[in-house]
Amino acid sequence: MNIIDIAGIPGLRVTVASTFLQRLVGLLGKRRLAYDSALLLVPCNNIHTAFMRFAIDVVFIDLTGTVVAIYPRVRPFGMAVEPTAYGCLELCAGAAARYGLEVGQRLAAPGIASSNNTWSQPGEEQCIAARK
Repeated sequence: MNIIDIAGIPGLRVTVASTFLQRLVGLLGKRRLAYDSALLLVPCNNIHTAFMRFAIDVVFIDLTGTVVAIYPRVRPFGMAVEPTAYGCLELCAGAAARYGLEVGQRLAAPGIASSNNTWSQPGEEQCIAARK
């Protein structure tokens, strides 16, 4: 799994889970998710928190990197589904509000799940700030 940056969210370390096994394991077995960490599951349009030990914020994005749904504070043994989503960003509970994420906001340019597991890197033209 690679660690990437999302433009406009300084200091957030995003780990990309793009293989079946990486997505299957996800955050299972973790005691907590660090304040400055997130997991991007691609492709993914639904998640569950069965057997997890903590709540998470779930942000679904489409192929253009636009936020299509936000499920705040999904508790253990919960579920979130967004049929139109291409990817899912899992953040520590409360982080979506802290970063000011909103439905319709664009976090990245097209091609969020390229073969090298990276979103557009900060500083590139196609990146847009996550804050309005």
